[in-house]
Amino acid sequence: MRALVFFAAIALAGRCAAQQGSPDPNVVFRSQGSEVLLEVVFRDQHGKLITKIDPSEVSVFEDGIKQNVTSFRLVPGKEARQEVRTLANKAPVAVAGAPSAASRNPLRTVNIVCLILGDLSPDNRGFAFDAASKFVNNELRPDTFIGIFSMDSLGIRPVLPFSNNREHLLQAIRLASVNQLPAIQQSTAAVLSGLSMTAFAGSGAAPSGPDSPSTQNPLGTRGNMEAQIIEGLREIDALKRLVTQLSELPFQKTVLLMSSGLTRPPDQLELWDSLIKAANRGGVTFYGLDINGLCPTQFCDSSPSATSAAYLGVTAGLSQGQSTAGSPPRGPTSPGGSSVQGPSLAEQSMNAMHQGDYLRFGVLSANKQEALREISERTGGFLIATNNTEGMLAKVMDDVDTHYELSYRPTAPSFDGHFKKIEVKIARAGLRVETRQGYYAVPDTGNGALTPGDFAALQAVDSKAHDFEFQSKAFHFGSNRYAIAWEVPVSNLTSTPEEGRKLHRFHAYLLALVKNAQGEIVDRVSKDVPSEVRDILLPAIEAEPMIYEHVFSLPPGKYTVDTAVVDEEGHRSSARVFSLESVAETPPGLSDIVLVRRVNPLDRPPDPNDPFEVPGKRAQPYLSDRLPANAAPYVYFVVYPEPNGPDPSMRVQFLKNGRALATQKSPLPHADASGAVPMAIQPPAGPGDYEVRVTIEQGRKSTQRNLRYSQN
Repeated sequence: MRALVFFAAIALAGRCAAQQGSPDPNVVFRSQGSEVLLEVVFRDQHGKLITKIDPSEVSVFEDGIKQNVTSFRLVPGKEARQEVRTLANKAPVAVAGAPSAASRNPLRTVNIVCLILGDLSPDNRGFAFDAASKFVNNELRPDTFIGIFSMDSLGIRPVLPFSNNREHLLQAIRLASVNQLPAIQQSTAAVLSGLSMTAFAGSGAAPSGPDSPSTQNPLGTRGNMEAQIIEGLREIDALKRLVTQLSELPFQKTVLLMSSGLTRPPDQLELWDSLIKAANRGGVTFYGLDINGLCPTQFCDSSPSATSAAYLGVTAGLSQGQSTAGSPPRGPTSPGGSSVQGPSLAEQSMNAMHQGDYLRFGVLSANKQEALREISERTGGFLIATNNTEGMLAKVMDDVDTHYELSYRPTAPSFDGHFKKIEVKIARAGLRVETRQGYYAVPDTGNGALTPGDFAALQAVDSKAHDFEFQSKAFHFGSNRYAIAWEVPVSNLTSTPEEGRKLHRFHAYLLALVKNAQGEIVDRVSKDVPSEVRDILLPAIEAEPMIYEHVFSLPPGKYTVDTAVVDEEGHRSSARVFSLESVAETPPGLSDIVLVRRVNPLDRPPDPNDPFEVPGKRAQPYLSDRLPANAAPYVYFVVYPEPNGPDPSMRVQFLKNGRALATQKSPLPHADASGAVPMAIQPPAGPGDYEVRVTIEQGRKSTQRNLRYSQN
């Protein structure tokens, strides 16, 4: 039998060294005290903002229970803008070299803006870049997140995910303004070749001559029509996909489309209408900005009369050379004086039959600016068709910022961490309400504002998610102190390779909610743990667990602890819940017995509030009571003898498979400056079921704890 070795203590598990993520409370609605503040927007069936609402028309429900609205007022966009300026003036001065965080109102609704740069050309690229840059520089709000997209023949492509960082947004605009692929109308021949069709490459008047489409058949015109139809269908499909994704978000959704226009295929108007209806259902508002601005010449006139006249000219050209009824066709004369055979009567009849189609197509689809105006006005926005965009872009954000503000006091307030569903109803028919879907009832526990990581973790707790395994546990120490610990196998987290850097990213977010017997949250702790691992070290890291602990105090009582881990890279999460009971203690005190997996050096002074740290040492505990076959654990505990009392003694007994292996009794070493005696013992190892019993005696008083575990 191996001798039992006593020594004064070691320390807490190595914490995952990770940079704390910046809090971004914009995506989470919180209640302050027992009052809930809501931003509400009312729109009609065409997406138009409604700013004349009587409070008697509005009802608010929380979890199906009607609430008493205590205030209701309209907040114009200009007032919201002034609030932003006021908060900005109060913002602390940023330290040199450190990113500055914008001041914000934590109760404001998040605004989501999709800024799309479409079909850019050398003629309009500068105008689009200038307008987009002005929008970001002048209209970015602390609660506004902008995504930069490009739209071309491949559809809508993200250039920068939604961000509130001005520098990143401006850089993305520069990229989007020069990284455009050719628009579909600029590669008509390539598109049509896949359809076994041909088309002439040109603009303006149709080519002339015996081989021109106008003298043989209308295939060239039909080819361009087909190309524009394909272009329009792709635009509609791309925008509809964007609307579908935005519709799922509970925020204010705005699409700022900077483009020369959109194509409405005249034979597919039901698809065009379905796009607009989907945007209205999903609360997505379009604002169009014609990147051609006010054209300096007559050649870029896109008015209905101009485009109709242009197409009348084309169709008139198609009829040139056609004979009247009863007259033979007359073709052009060749240089040698011989006549060139013109279109046959059948071809001429076919051309005449299609002239109405060409004219209708020209009138309905050629005016691309009008289509941009229609999608804007039918979804509640407006078209910007001026070179002086600054004032109009400001009006866009004035519309976005305009809202009603209402508040209520929940009839049954409860800070239990669960999701409280909110529904705002209006008695007036035909109006749509946009507001928060609800909030997580989390009190201000002094841990700062809720972050996006908290939001995902709260969802995991509320839904009892279980996408992967992890362990969580609370270890009890003296003075009603508890250490909540998470143990997450790194192999259960998603690793994302960093191309070209020979690195893999891991990102976990940890949350714990401590609730009293009434289910109310009394403490909350969260930890953001992003990390990068070199590829060469990846197998070794994935074979280890990630462990983090947090120490807090609890008065006597019964508690439950909800814990969650969010795998940020894999968009997965899991939650666990366990119970604990805090009881009043009298000396001599004894902590829980903890299995320690290893002892690591500590190169800083120990944290006096951390019961696992001692000078120069840090211990890493097991959370599971089932150990692997190769484990060589220590057992760790802390004794709290009565000050100025008799000399205490300690008795330790080890049992294996129900039989006593060893019992040893010895005096207790002297307490440290805090009055604690940390102890660690190396027990026997090997397969079997074990039990450790520790008894502390001091005079006539004694305390005992035990720990059962097994080793495979």
